Amino acid sequence: FSKNVWFSIKDLLIHKDKIFISYTEEIEEYCWNTSVIFGEINYENIVFKKFFSPKECIHTKNNLDKEFNAHQSGGRLVTLDDENILLSIGDYRSRFLAQDTKSVNGKLIKINIDNFNYEIISIGHRNPQGLFFDKENNILLETEHGPKGGDEINLIPFEQVKSSKILNYGWAIVSAGEHYVVTEEKIKKYPLYKSHEKYGFIEPLRSFVPSIGISEITKIGPKKYVVGSMRDKSIYFFELNENKKIINLERVEVYERVRDLTFHKNILYLFLENSSSIGLIEIK
Repeated sequence: FSKNVWFSIKDLLIHKDKIFISYTEEIEEYCWNTSVIFGEINYENIVFKKFFSPKECIHTKNNLDKEFNAHQSGGRLVTLDDENILLSIGDYRSRFLAQDTKSVNGKLIKINIDNFNYEIISIGHRNPQGLFFDKENNILLETEHGPKGGDEINLIPFEQVKSSKILNYGWAIVSAGEHYVVTEEKIKKYPLYKSHEKYGFIEPLRSFVPSIGISEITKIGPKKYVVGSMRDKSIYFFELNENKKIINLERVEVYERVRDLTFHKNILYLFLENSSSIGLIEIK
């Protein structure tokens, strides 16, 4: 990862007796994508092997839109069931790939841990970095960084995860945010309309304008959830009502960038990026 601070380990997942790690891989020289390695849990030495590595990659300079940003790599890993895990992959600022069903970029994918086969669950994502599978309520909650404004919380019904239908969340055609640098050509290709539904896409549960630097999302009660933020240095608590709409959204400032979070036995664990520390909040 010495070439640039953009390139790094993205996430870590322990599933049964295996550890999975997602990272930005240089698949060809100066050409990158999000990959996964895995190994058997061993407290002395872990031998890692390739688990998932796309054939396609995005070149740092020689790409269609002449833009590249490896921060937009996704990389979140979660367990779906005994046989499958989920991986999020960003668009690396090659925005057109998010709507290309032949590409894994700008997608959520399901990967079988036995045969390594994968299938696309949803498309139209920019930089999905938060993911939580709520087995009790049969939904998948996803968060993603928008452009200048437009961070999103999205809901994916579990019935769709099991079906062959691929859901489309609209990037880079629609977004509540705006391009960082606006050109006539960019607006023509990626207009960023403000209504998802009007143009045939799925509306987010919530869009944040301005962006909060949204990060991981997790569950803390039957229909209660919390999402972290980096730019806003806060966490947001909310509930879902019977119509799966967000209610009772409450912001709590923690004064540090919240890179990651998880919940276990009434304790919410926060990875605080500024101080490289773990924060604990008791949830009663």
